[in-house]
Amino acid sequence: MSATSQQTVPEQFLGFFDDAATFPPGLAPVEQAVTDHVARRSSPFVPAVGPAVLALADLQRAREVADALDLSGGPVEVSVVTPAGALTEALEAVEDVRPQLEVVAIELKTDPQDRAVMAEQIADAAAVQGIPVFVELTAAQVADGALNLLVGTGLALKYRTGGIEAHLFPTPQELGDVLARAVAAGLPFKLTAGLHEAVRYTNDATGFHHHGFLNIALATQAARDGEPAESIAAWLAQTDPDVLGTAAAASDGAWRESFRSFGTCSVDEPADSLRRLDLFPTLTTNQEHP
Repeated sequence: MSATSQQTVPEQFLGFFDDAATFPPGLAPVEQAVTDHVARRSSPFVPAVGPAVLALADLQRAREVADALDLSGGPVEVSVVTPAGALTEALEAVEDVRPQLEVVAIELKTDPQDRAVMAEQIADAAAVQGIPVFVELTAAQVADGALNLLVGTGLALKYRTGGIEAHLFPTPQELGDVLARAVAAGLPFKLTAGLHEAVRYTNDATGFHHHGFLNIALATQAARDGEPAESIAAWLAQTDPDVLGTAAAASDGAWRESFRSFGTCSVDEPADSLRRLDLFPTLTTNQEHP
């Protein structure tokens, strides 16, 4: 593929990298994460960066940090990771952290052990007005039909694609099934955990098989096009960067209607992986990572 001459972020990647610097494996202190997030506003590639993803317990400290920064560009947009049962607290925090922070989304965990309690938590989330809510479901919850509880509510799905143990990484078949179910149900989704590179790879140190976010994008497109489960899983298992890069370059980006974003502890990593595929603007000698 020829080097791109494009100097702006491609539309299909706008707001795609949610800045989850405080979460594993990065585990940046809140002070550093918020400061870096604001400093990144000077980067020409900031349109690719979504909100700062922060734990509910960290919001007040984040507000204090932001209060000492130059916020002439506007408040820090935040997506709040909310424990099961703490939705009311999160909604109260929306007002408490203004004007330094602006909560633009809530990522709500649910009770994985009790379906009745989970259903109540989802119903409460569906009543929220004015703020998108992504409901986190486990693989077991999805297999048990929990996606049906989100249909028609205006809620979106949050799903984990990795973790600190091998069993937390779904296989291409398992992830493909979730993607297909979400697409069929008309549910947009965001993903988190283990998504560092555009192309599927195996970590040499851990042996973990990490999904590529570009693999997921193309698998999502296949699901939207009504392709069979085998084709969806094949996109997720693909490790040839040329195949994925060529397909992505030809895509109209309609997959973003379903695959809204993903959390990453380093927004530089996914951007760099797209640059290696000539799918993202290349930094010039006068441009540096923030």
